[in-house]
Amino acid sequence: MATLTLKKSIPAQIVNEGATYGPLNLKEFIELSGSEGKINFQAELSDGQPLPKGLICTTDGIINGIASANTHGVYKVSITAITDEQDELTAEFDFTINPRMTMGESDENELFKKLKLEIWEALGKDLPPPEMKNILNRPITATEIYYLLQRFATITIWDVYNLDYPGEKSALQLEGMSKHYQIYDRGCCIVGCPKDLFSHERTLEDALQTAKAMAREVYKRGWVIELAGFDKMLRAAWVELQILGDKHGKPLEILHYAPSAEDFLVYQSESKTQGISPSI
Repeated sequence: MATLTLKKSIPAQIVNEGATYGPLNLKEFIELSGSEGKINFQAELSDGQPLPKGLICTTDGIINGIASANTHGVYKVSITAITDEQDELTAEFDFTINPRMTMGESDENELFKKLKLEIWEALGKDLPPPEMKNILNRPITATEIYYLLQRFATITIWDVYNLDYPGEKSALQLEGMSKHYQIYDRGCCIVGCPKDLFSHERTLEDALQTAKAMAREVYKRGWVIELAGFDKMLRAAWVELQILGDKHGKPLEILHYAPSAEDFLVYQSESKTQGISPSI
């Protein structure tokens, strides 16, 4: 007899407005045993409303899309799985849409646009440039701080049970690391940091490649580790370590790191790409 089963709970999901979400494959959580029949999936909010604008759920159980502007909030999503024999199973999970991380519609951006027009007009008419004090004295935004963190992104991986102070640094050349990054071994930790803070050639992908290379190195060393640094580099290192643990059947112990829903999404996506069954 065919049976619909919830293999595991669907973890909470998080995305920003304007960011690409998914794909979240519901078949990883709901399965049909005892039959070769098909499952048809539906998704809506628990109050019966459709998914937030920009997101869709296919009948094959794939949720993806781009969360539209002004959709931020915390939602409860209800999933319904129906078989050809009309057997039915429902499940719910939390879905959070954060406000867009951009200055695109902010007052600050309008100020920049206005100043830019005034500067060009002054140049065209050979007039003195406009007063800059409004720009220089305005409050710094969270977006700008995060941009600086990303530009100057670093990561440190600590050998938890090595109680020595960091020693003299020695450069490491690891397979897969970015040419725009330097990795130093300091005995009780290894540190990854940009070679040139002001390089316009360095991208976020360079940071992520370097974090993954460092993760592979500490996995070979068999350290019990603690991660510190830029959040996206920490995620890349954590995901790489989970995949290495799945490949070799031996997870590495990571202390004081609480993976987020987004961490799990990246982990599941990377595992699928590499043809590995995620263990968590």
